[in-house]
This record gives sequence, C-alpha cells and structure tokens, in this order.
Amino acid sequence: MASAMIEEAASPSKLALIRRFLRASGLQAMIDSGSHLDNLGMPGGPSYGFLTEGLPEMTYGESFSAPNAALREAYAPYRGEWQDEYEGHLNWEFTEPELEQIVTFLESAAGQHYLEAGGRMKAYIGTITEHLVEEIVTQAREILARRLAK
Repeated sequence: MASAMIEEAASPSKLALIRRFLRASGLQAMIDSGSHLDNLGMPGGPSYGFLTEGLPEMTYGESFSAPNAALREAYAPYRGEWQDEYEGHLNWEFTEPELEQIVTFLESAAGQHYLEAGGRMKAYIGTITEHLVEEIVTQAREILARRLAK
C-alpha cells in the first residue's frame, strides 16, 4: 500500500490523532529522550570513536553512559525538529481514518501487547540467530574477496 502523500497541514483532529499515535507507539518517548541516538555513542557504535578520541580515559561504566549522556544533552535543542518531522511525516503518510484505526489498535491491550512482543521477539531472534549472522558475515567476506580478486 502506498502512502497517502497528503500535502496540506493536519487538521486539529488529525494532529490530535498523530500525537496519540506517537504516544501509543512509543515514538514520543524516543523523541522526548533522544534515545534514537543511543547506538551512536555505544562502544563500537558508528560515532563512538569520534566522540571519545583524544578525551581522558573513561571507566568501563562511563564508556557506556557518558557519550550517550552528551549526545542527549546536545540533542535537546533539536528535539522540536524531530517532533515536527514525525508529525509532518505521519500527516503525509496516513489519512485521518487510517490513523483512527491504527491508534485505536495501538491503544488497545492487543496493540500494546503487539508493541511489547515485537521488542522481545527481535531480541530473542537476534540472540538465537547470532551464529547465523556470524556465518553470513564470514561468507559475505569470502564472496567479496572473490569478486574483488577478479
């Protein structure tokens, strides 16, 4: 199914649905906290080296908490931009009747179970298939090496 591609601003009732969607889906908590940046500041994360290079050595615990605390502090002035982008995209993506159906589901016990179960399922499957990911990476490296050797 394609997006609704709605260009006009959301009506007050649609904006209220968008905000309910953000709360029910957990996206509002992510926007408020800046937790979507957490992977950047984790050891091994894409920005960890840049964040910590040349700084005083941190304890093991600090190496996990301090970069993300700094990222969240730096994010705070930009939080409103994330809010606006999510609200605008949800307005563009979904019609008001679609949002009503989605929000009704997400706010229901079944919808909340679905959201909670999704996180658990992702974590469980990630753990159970870890050995397969290692094998896939190993095979991909072999494939890449063969292709580059030609």
